[in-house]
Amino acid sequence: MANKDSFARKHRYLDNQITRLEKTNHYNREQITTLKKRKLKLKDKQVSLERQTVKKQMQLALGIGS
Repeated sequence: MANKDSFARKHRYLDNQITRLEKTNHYNREQITTLKKRKLKLKDKQVSLERQTVKKQMQLALGIGS
């Protein structure tokens, strides 16, 4: 659960940074694009971790080995 909270916190931080830059520094598209890419990669890692967790839970529930 700590990982999920950590991902959410980092995701929210990046989202706030992007919003701030778009309002105050909109001409620096390269920096904004870089932050958006980092945010997407973070979201991908979060989804992947959640899928692995669900898969393990299903295997345990069904009594299947890994």
